[in-house]
Amino acid sequence: MIKPKQFIALLFIVTISALGGCSEKSAEHNPMHSAGNVSMEPIKVELSWSPEQGKVNEPVSFKAVVTQAGEAVDDAKEVLFEIVNTNDESIKLELKGTSSGSGTYEAEGSFAQEGKYSVTSHVTARTQHSMPSKELTVLP
Repeated sequence: MIKPKQFIALLFIVTISALGGCSEKSAEHNPMHSAGNVSMEPIKVELSWSPEQGKVNEPVSFKAVVTQAGEAVDDAKEVLFEIVNTNDESIKLELKGTSSGSGTYEAEGSFAQEGKYSVTSHVTARTQHSMPSKELTVLP
């Protein structure tokens, strides 16, 4: 049979071992520890499209150029173009951007209705998020 002092000592050792193991593993998986070499310089996103004024049922090419400290960002986790009609928010389009190199992400879409649309590019890269917006006019 185990004596009370031995039981307390054993319980103390098990608790310390468990807590030490948890903190060691959480340090390995903590993104802040692995982000030591990531620049805290903000990412910059230049949003554009072509043609400048869209036409109903004709394609519009959207482009987001992502840089950080003047260098192209080719490893963005997500680039999403959210396009919402400013008069009717139920009319919206979401396009996933794909990398075409040199920090450029592109997508293409078309519009069934004329009007003014708010275009927001959601870019998540290097522990940061940027959401620049611009207005697009779609003509009949």
